[in-house]
Amino acid sequence: MEVYGTYYFPRSSKTCAAKVEINKDALKVLSANGLLILEVEQNSVLKNLPVPGVSSSLEFFDGSIFIPHDSSIRWFSDALSAKVAEKLASNLKVVIAMFIVIPLFMWILIFSVIPGIGAYAAEKVPEAPKRIISKNVMDYLSERYFTKSEINDEDRALIKGYFFANLELMGLNRNQYELLFYKADIFGANAFALPDGTIILTDEMVDKLSSRPNALLAILLHEVGHVENNHSVKQIVQSFGVGLIFTYLIGDVQGLSELVTGSGLGLLQSSFSRDMEIEADSFSLEYLAKIGISKTEFIFAMEKILENDDGEGDGSPVYTRYLSSHPHADKRISLAESY
Repeated sequence: MEVYGTYYFPRSSKTCAAKVEINKDALKVLSANGLLILEVEQNSVLKNLPVPGVSSSLEFFDGSIFIPHDSSIRWFSDALSAKVAEKLASNLKVVIAMFIVIPLFMWILIFSVIPGIGAYAAEKVPEAPKRIISKNVMDYLSERYFTKSEINDEDRALIKGYFFANLELMGLNRNQYELLFYKADIFGANAFALPDGTIILTDEMVDKLSSRPNALLAILLHEVGHVENNHSVKQIVQSFGVGLIFTYLIGDVQGLSELVTGSGLGLLQSSFSRDMEIEADSFSLEYLAKIGISKTEFIFAMEKILENDDGEGDGSPVYTRYLSSHPHADKRISLAESY
């Protein structure tokens, strides 16, 4: 068997016209003038899976490649996978079905299977890794965004005392939690919960709700809900799982990997976050009710946040609402009203 094509030299842009001769178990690559370029055993050569209309190349042990001129050439192969791949690729109905089935499978894997695995794995994570993660996050935020709180010591002590007293009243372990205050203009009125039970309040959130301690408690209980339900750890596991899928699909391509890590994963994770935020809201409403505090305190807190909720009010476009990592305050109010 003789096949004519182009030979690509290893680790070089140099090419030449060549032909491949196949005799029993041996394979020779010869230049156009008949000079021997390479001689190898057939079983040492890597053959690409056949795809209709595409030349099937040969790749040699030294990294050189031979591509035939005739795209219909099919190399020696007893591999069942090669025969199956060629058969499937030549069937238009199968190709169309694959374009439908594969995205559907990926959707189920990313939005159903991985969250389930994340929920299971999160319960198995010991406290030590949670403390390490929390410390790293705190170091990062403190270095870049947080400055010393301007809330006076007396007010901070009152907020802490009220928060911890109610945790005990609810039967929650107060020793698991630490409440910290920081000024962080970039975050506005906000609260954060870290995996180890550290809860951070921004000065602006305290200022917004200073007249309603129970409304501030509702916000703090929302953050407690994140901790009690292991949301941070679940999200890390889910991010890791989705990251592995994308790494497998696109390979180790730096630009694409950065794109996925920087934006794509954020969008995928937003659906996990919305579910977690709703679960944390429900936790807050449930425990407020346990100690006889009306859900109107939670609603008041949401309304105060909504006052300066730029881009997330009723006028925001549908796609912006969908990509938001938190349910919008007006939707959370509706949830509280129906609770």
